Amino acid sequence: MSADEIENLLKSGSAQRLGMGSRRACYAIPGTELCVKCYRSDEEIAEGKHPGHPPFKPLAPSVAREIQRFRFDERRNICCLEQQYWSELKRRLPEDLMSAFPTTIEMVLVDTRGWCEVEERAVNADGSPVMKIHEAWVQADELLRKKILDAFDTLMAKLAKWSVRMFDPQSLFVQKMADGSIRLRILDFEPVSRTFFALENLSSAIVRMKIRRRFSRYRKLFVSQRASVPEGVTNKAAPVNVLCLKWGNYYGPEYVNRLYAGVKRNLHRPFRFVCVTDNPRGLVDGVEAVPMPEAPSGWDRRWPNIFIKLLVFKDGFAGLKGPTLFLDIDQVILCDMGVFFDHRPGEFCMIHNWIEWRKRLFRRRPDIGNSSCFRFEAGSMNYVYEKFMREMHDAADTSKFRTEQAFMTYAVGVKSVNWWPEPWVVSFKRSCTWPFPLNLLLSPKRPSNARILCFHGHPDPEEAICGYRGKKLAHVNERTLPAKWVRDLWYLSTET
Repeated sequence: MSADEIENLLKSGSAQRLGMGSRRACYAIPGTELCVKCYRSDEEIAEGKHPGHPPFKPLAPSVAREIQRFRFDERRNICCLEQQYWSELKRRLPEDLMSAFPTTIEMVLVDTRGWCEVEERAVNADGSPVMKIHEAWVQADELLRKKILDAFDTLMAKLAKWSVRMFDPQSLFVQKMADGSIRLRILDFEPVSRTFFALENLSSAIVRMKIRRRFSRYRKLFVSQRASVPEGVTNKAAPVNVLCLKWGNYYGPEYVNRLYAGVKRNLHRPFRFVCVTDNPRGLVDGVEAVPMPEAPSGWDRRWPNIFIKLLVFKDGFAGLKGPTLFLDIDQVILCDMGVFFDHRPGEFCMIHNWIEWRKRLFRRRPDIGNSSCFRFEAGSMNYVYEKFMREMHDAADTSKFRTEQAFMTYAVGVKSVNWWPEPWVVSFKRSCTWPFPLNLLLSPKRPSNARILCFHGHPDPEEAICGYRGKKLAHVNERTLPAKWVRDLWYLSTET
């Protein structure tokens, strides 16, 4: 395919987007069995979207600069490096192992995109798209799971034996063949180490050790996150609701889809998943999109606004009735969620807001909730909505109520609020990161007994995965090293 054809295809917005990383996106080439990988364009970086596709989260300035700097640099462009490493693997790997990789990879220099990579697009025998291994695992029956696990262990051993450098198990796909068998495909791999000291580039023994450790961790993760219902749990419980909000372009639909997948995998009872949004495009089946409510009469500030959370208490909102769990979309579900509906049924529950340890030294922890995760009885708490409508201007006055969650605590009534047990919902910022200066030396630690991992402010999940430096030098205490375990959990919470 010529450079002009690729450029016209990308500009038109007609290409199906198969996947998107922090730097590159992959698009299907219509009428062919090929796809093209390329860096994001300057227009995409500036506008935060690609024509014909949902908006994506704005890039960090450092990532945007890297894209612009490396787009035409054949020595540092990821597409070029991936093609070079693929060629090296093709020379030294046996045929059965090499079949897991794309069969063809060609480089094309596009005027506006720089070096682009055109390769085979893997599909199932029936023409349907392949699925990532953790997606296939969640949806598979026991027989297919055994096949997937056997193929996984076999491929792991081969990759370790042949020292395939920096392979990421998140990029494994399950391909269904015409004879009913499956094979695992590697459609994205890291050609170079991003560590400061790239020792694995020098020693095959280090490569093998890292591969075994990485695969062992990932195997344990997706096997433990089974879709099957735990023993002793039935689906006869009364239906419940899970509610979330999304507006604007800061968070894309993939955040809602990941949250829905996490709920579906960990809530073993009938539920209705509702997303109140101003743009339902990109949401998967199973997510019920509800239009964003109009601004309340007399509201004189920007809308939509975080105070939408006070409107959900209105009787009849989105047709909700009964136990309703509200979740912010930048959270990761870790394990069984049934306890959030079984705990103090019929009462209002929310997080006891986290505060920095230094602010707890000489004063009691304030009785203010955090609205990232709260449960209420839809249809029986209209008084909260009515109080907001009467006092909306006081609610938005930061000299009286610093945040919407402070007003929510007040409107419900402090004596009527039940705090979730502390271990259930943990803050990545408060519970997982180390205090300065240890945060500059140690990676964030994984909580042991948590059920929901909450990200508020910075870092968000993607920043936690890559490492977060903070916006200002004065905020050095906010810096974190990359948390690989967050990456495993975040990408496991993918579309179902």
